[in-house]
Amino acid sequence: MLRPYGRNIAALILPLVPGILLIGCGSHKSSAVTQPLPNIAGSWEFIAVSNNGSVTGIEVALKEGQVLIDGLEQPNGLISASSTQIAFVSLNPTTMDATGFGGPCPAAPVPINGLGPGAVTALGEPFNFTFAENGNVFNVTAMLSGDGKSFVNGTYTAQTGNPCTDPGGAITGTVVTALPGLFAGNMCPLSATSGACQMSDSVNATVSENSSATVTLTLAFTAGPDAGTNFTMTGPATGNAFLVEGTFQGQPLSYYGYFEQLSPENVGSLYFVNAADPCIGNPAVACTQIGLLAVPPPN
Repeated sequence: MLRPYGRNIAALILPLVPGILLIGCGSHKSSAVTQPLPNIAGSWEFIAVSNNGSVTGIEVALKEGQVLIDGLEQPNGLISASSTQIAFVSLNPTTMDATGFGGPCPAAPVPINGLGPGAVTALGEPFNFTFAENGNVFNVTAMLSGDGKSFVNGTYTAQTGNPCTDPGGAITGTVVTALPGLFAGNMCPLSATSGACQMSDSVNATVSENSSATVTLTLAFTAGPDAGTNFTMTGPATGNAFLVEGTFQGQPLSYYGYFEQLSPENVGSLYFVNAADPCIGNPAVACTQIGLLAVPPPN
């Protein structure tokens, strides 16, 4: 296998920041100035480092509610993500390589995924929410950064009754940008029906992500069983994770993918798993990697 060689439900409604009362002199009237609530909707990745040693990437298309103020829609500070707007990726604690999809927690009696309710009040102020991983619910407390693009001093704790053994731990979060565009490496042949195969195809990949977080992945095979083949798949991105689908020789193909930023090489790569792999959504089964495509080095 080639190593990469190129990049990286309890309601929580917090009070709004109080207005600052400006008192004028003489005939001047007083007025109240209120700091606007930050707009933090968008693509986020939260990294949960459990006290039991596991590491989970929580990939979120974060939504924020809106309120009508003076005829204009403004953020109201209430954040959430539905089951289709959140994905969990298991990560190697040492290398931060992706090792599976669905998260390490087994399913609770009601195996739902989601984020929220949660709330933010202002830049540099508390950023709190809950999230559910396969029905296991955790509470998160942190501080939103001054620029609204990350949070600091984050911790998460397990709610009582979770069957998951994760007791909680530290958590960080950052806004993520659209997936970068060019990759190269090896993957299993397109005709492979499971993850158990040799990555004998050499491939160049072009990835684009539009404003609706839809990913288009075009594979150009340069050597191996699929040499000379071009194949395009599309699907939704959720944070740094995505699910793309297409049809090859009359057969549907679906791949789960994750963009990972590896250290210490500071290498960016795409990790693929066949969506038919029994590991999907089952933390007791290890995923079999079928592709690892790295960002090409600069010319």
